[in-house]
Amino acid sequence: MNNSVRTPLTFSGRGIGHGSAIGKLNFYRRSERMSQGGIRRSRSAGEETQLLRRAIADARDQLSRLYDTTHRRAGENEAQIFEIHRMLLEDDDFLSVAESLILDGYSAAYAVSEAAERYSAVFASIEDDYLSARAADLRDVASRVASILQGGDTGRTVELSGDEKYIIAASDLTPSETVQLDRDRILGFVTFAGSPNSHTAILARALGIPALIGTGEINGDCNGADAIIDADSGLLYVNPDNSMLARYRDKQRRDAEDAHRQQLFRGRPTVTRSGRRLRLYANIGNERDAALALQNDAEGIGLLRSEFLYLESDTCPDEETIFNAYRETVKTMSGRPVIIRTLDIGADKQVAYLDPGREENPALGLRGVRLSLASPELFRTQLRAICRASAYGPVSVMVPMISVPHEVLRCREILEKVQSELAAERIPFDAKMPFGIMLETPAAAVMSAELARMVDFFSVGTNDLIQYTLAADRQNPALSELCESGLEPVLRLVATAAENAHAAGIWLGICGELAANPALTQRFIDIGVDELSVSPPYVLPLRERIADCN
Repeated sequence: MNNSVRTPLTFSGRGIGHGSAIGKLNFYRRSERMSQGGIRRSRSAGEETQLLRRAIADARDQLSRLYDTTHRRAGENEAQIFEIHRMLLEDDDFLSVAESLILDGYSAAYAVSEAAERYSAVFASIEDDYLSARAADLRDVASRVASILQGGDTGRTVELSGDEKYIIAASDLTPSETVQLDRDRILGFVTFAGSPNSHTAILARALGIPALIGTGEINGDCNGADAIIDADSGLLYVNPDNSMLARYRDKQRRDAEDAHRQQLFRGRPTVTRSGRRLRLYANIGNERDAALALQNDAEGIGLLRSEFLYLESDTCPDEETIFNAYRETVKTMSGRPVIIRTLDIGADKQVAYLDPGREENPALGLRGVRLSLASPELFRTQLRAICRASAYGPVSVMVPMISVPHEVLRCREILEKVQSELAAERIPFDAKMPFGIMLETPAAAVMSAELARMVDFFSVGTNDLIQYTLAADRQNPALSELCESGLEPVLRLVATAAENAHAAGIWLGICGELAANPALTQRFIDIGVDELSVSPPYVLPLRERIADCN
């Protein structure tokens, strides 16, 4: 049917990323082999169990390749999603349930899918962001194993004809489906369900794919229709008229011009119209991402996450492994400052060998500095590696999840002992290495006057500060509007902390996602924020925005 006689439709959802996409809708369909492949096993239980174990081994290999692909395309932090998936495949309880179902007469494909559904239902029923996220991840992992068992492929298809590019529409997409989308053929995607804080949304942002989630059901009759995604306004237009198409093509042209203009800010200082100088740094997930920070002209590293060293390994990394990774980052940055955050395992980032035990609410549990102080040898090893790396360039250490002054005192005591040991061993380090803390809890912001006298800088982690201040789970889509519109109490806490920091003669930065929000840049400058640290692709756009502020 000619598009001109079709009824124009508009759907609203949550925009992910920036920009727009114009193309035809292509509905994403998964294979439905389970209904054809049989639920009951036709082999012996032993043979079926062996098939399951081989399929799990194949799935691990696939996840390793996905990890590598995601790391190249999106970065280390996003790639860790597939490290989590790999660890789920090694969960003894999950595998025990699957093998028990095989003994009861079910096929391996049905058994792994049913085991995942049972665990996912339990996880999803608990009001906790970490466990809810694991429910979706477990279903994704089980689907991968079941697909291997039923046909040797991923069991997921997108039918694309000719050379045309498409906008994908689906009920939802898993992280592995998202990262496997052919970026040369996919203009953007729309999902009827989903959360803006899901792993899928995080990947879409990192991959630079304009996306819209939570639109509600879109009728299959729209398959093949012309469409426009506007990620900035959170709208999908199906069967747009010619004037709307022309308007959005003009918008895309302007967006391309903006990207070109932002390149002109490469090498320029980060300064406002009134002459105020700010530090503009990058957040990175590992030493390999340091090159990306330089490519985008970051003035330094405002947050080097340490978790990658622990999530990548089945055992706790030793001092040399940690030191080598930090040293490579410092050397790559060639004299630009590097702020290394100590381990922030806990909540939504877990490793089996650092299991804190069953926690009713991991987000309020043994995480960040609490885990470090509860495991002093773990903390000492990391501090030794950071201190040693400081001999190769300007390094600062930053401790996450501080709540009260006593935690800072204990951290500094351990750091001083570590530095005394290194001096006795004649191992070089920067004895004046700055020591800072992250302000992620309302308690730390309230106590910022006392804390400022104990440290060299503050860095505000707005992601957690929003969650703890508003008592709102950022992973819960029903609370997304609250987390985005209820920021005033969070900003007032940041303002209080900035005032107390400056009174004590130290600086304050922001390394959470709000740092990249251009609508808040002037407010942060007015508050007195001294440093903003963002994902590397946001550095040049933010420098241009700062240049336009007072």
